[in-house]
Amino acid sequence: KTAAISCRVPRVYREMRRYFRPLWLCAALALQAQTPQPEPAILQALAAHEYNLASDGRDFLLAEARNSNYFLLGELHGENEIPALLHAIWPAMWKDGYRHVAAEISPWAADQLQTVSAGKGPAIQGLWTRSQADDVRSVAPHGAQVVWGCDMEEVQVESLIRELARVNPADPVLAQMVQLTKDKYVRAMAPALLEMARRAKDQKDERLNGLSLRHSLLATLNVESNRIGPDTRMIAQNARELLMKQQLLAHMEGATGKVLLRFGRNHLHRGYDARGISTLGNFVAEFATAHGQKVFNVGAFAAGGKEALLGNTFDADERTDELTFALLADQAKYPATLYDLRPLRSLLHRIPQEKRSALETNLIYWSDAYDALLCYKVVTPLQF
Repeated sequence: KTAAISCRVPRVYREMRRYFRPLWLCAALALQAQTPQPEPAILQALAAHEYNLASDGRDFLLAEARNSNYFLLGELHGENEIPALLHAIWPAMWKDGYRHVAAEISPWAADQLQTVSAGKGPAIQGLWTRSQADDVRSVAPHGAQVVWGCDMEEVQVESLIRELARVNPADPVLAQMVQLTKDKYVRAMAPALLEMARRAKDQKDERLNGLSLRHSLLATLNVESNRIGPDTRMIAQNARELLMKQQLLAHMEGATGKVLLRFGRNHLHRGYDARGISTLGNFVAEFATAHGQKVFNVGAFAAGGKEALLGNTFDADERTDELTFALLADQAKYPATLYDLRPLRSLLHRIPQEKRSALETNLIYWSDAYDALLCYKVVTPLQF
């Protein structure tokens, strides 16, 4: 399959895009002005299955959620529009049986957001704000753990170390790790910290957000260590993806109700993404099929505006990242336009492979990967 990496976020969230951007896209973009439009039937199908998110698009998403057990939202990072969408649809989804949001944050961060009052613990840096967590918990019973942390800790690794040291005050290895990260954790420390954490085997553990703090720390440091070298970055990505799946399954054990997954768009494809490693969405789809359940996945992209994360504000326009995005943005009638891509699949796959244009090949990728795509013409940077 052919597609560009679409995770447009700074620092640790953005770096993998730089290393794995497929070469085909450079040539495709150079020829974009000469790329033929898809056949009329495809354009007609797009027009016939285009929705205004502010009205019939919202109803469309809620109907699909009602008929599914897992609703996969492949989000942008660092803008106001996805939190606003979740605010708009989550109360109705709760009524339809959704009870948890599996999130691209660590169990430690999820615990902090849901159990620690504002100002009582460290400020949380990452993809969720405290107000977003409060928003999805507002319809739940008091004390409910609605948000599931299903990722490594990307930003505040030192906080996991300090928390584990807090419950093991006599452990000299953990005390040394705290000392090493007292100013700030940096990735270059990861190999040494991982070796130290492995030596501290007899310490007390703590369960945060229902999962082992020690395991979360070890998994985080393992991924971080492999991210350092160019020859081990793929190992790091595979390890992170496996951790996401393991943590999701651990949360699901004994849980009831439907689940919304909110991860970056690059994680929730059906099939494989262009790097061949982002398989969480495909894992959930296959898991649901094996249990006689249903999945609906929708991805979002921006055609303009700005995003903000970890102190950086950056351009959000993704039209030059994917030929499909450029086409959908050009066809979009509304500020937030939702496209049901499923009717395109048979139309696109009947085109002989040797006759497919670069655009049609890219349309096949996205219509196979996602049931729907949501185009925001302009997004606004998130304020923390």
